[in-house]
Order: sequence, then structure tokens, then C-alpha cells
Amino acid sequence: MELLMSIIVPITMISPIFVVYVVLYNALRRSQTKVAEAWSGVEVQLKRRHDLIPNLLSSVKAAMGHEEAIFTQLTKARKTAHDALTSHDPQLIETAEANLSAKLSGLRVQIEDNPEITATGNVETFQKQLEEAEDQIAASRRLYNGNVQKLNAAVATFPGNLVAARHKIGPAQPFALEPLEYDAALMPPQLNFN
Repeated sequence: MELLMSIIVPITMISPIFVVYVVLYNALRRSQTKVAEAWSGVEVQLKRRHDLIPNLLSSVKAAMGHEEAIFTQLTKARKTAHDALTSHDPQLIETAEANLSAKLSGLRVQIEDNPEITATGNVETFQKQLEEAEDQIAASRRLYNGNVQKLNAAVATFPGNLVAARHKIGPAQPFALEPLEYDAALMPPQLNFN
């Protein structure tokens, strides 16, 4: 009987710790999986935007032949962003996509300055598609960043930090790409009270 008690007592003391450990480990792995799935969604939406740009450029190019520098810069920015996407590095992608967004914004200004281009149905269609792509990128980015926040909180707090350190589960990087602004009227006004 004494031998049986010497076995049962340690098992009943250790088993809850083991159960908590397994539950935490599984929760961390699920969080990692959700982050990876959400990142995949971001990449898909960024690729979709990259695929729309050549169509927009071809629609605008004929009417804006004198603005060849804009097309060259935008094409280079698109290639850089596409190449960065294959790296799967959020910081590299963020930088390349911010540059691409800036170039697209410059093209948007040029299109708005040329009413004959704006009147073209194809350009308007591609602009709407690009705007939809930006909305999808923003939605995917919000989902990804939400999952990153949950993972990072679990990795940073006790007792999850112990399990995470043991299995080399680290925090993930958020993706802070700002959506491309399409309408100056949607921008908040700049107030100066001086």
C-alpha cells in the first residue's frame, strides 16, 4: 500500500502540470498556424495587386506617353515588391510595398490631372479593381496583425513564455503597410491652430 501511495501521489501532483504544459504548447502552435495562414492571405492579396498593375499601365500608357518616367518607376517598384514577396520577410515586403504604393499614388495624381485618361472606361475599371485590392490587403493585414498580437501576447506572458522558450517559439512581426489613399476627400484635414 505504501508503495502504491508513493507512486500515486507524485503522479497526481505532476499530471496537472503536464496537462497545462500540453495545453499551452498546443495553443502556441495553433497561434503560429493562424499567423502563417493569415500571412498567406496577405501575400495572396499583394500578388493580386501586383497582377492588376500591368493592366492599369497598359490602359493609361497610350494617353500618357510623355510620362515614361512614371511607368518605368512603377514597373521597377512592382518588380521589387514582387521579388520581396518571394522572400516571405514581412519587413522587406513592407518596405517594397510602401514604395509601390507611393508610385501608384503618383500615377493616380497623373491620371486625375488628365481628364481624357479619366474618361476612359478601362482606366476607371482598373482603378476600381486596384481600390478593391487595396481594401482586401487592408483586411488581410488586419487579420494577420490580430493573429500576431495574440501569438505575441501568449509568448510574452507567464506561463506561455516558459513553453515558448523551451520550444523556440518566438514573437512574430506585425505588417504595417498603410493602404493606398484614393481620394483626397477621404483624408483627414490638416489643422493648424498657430
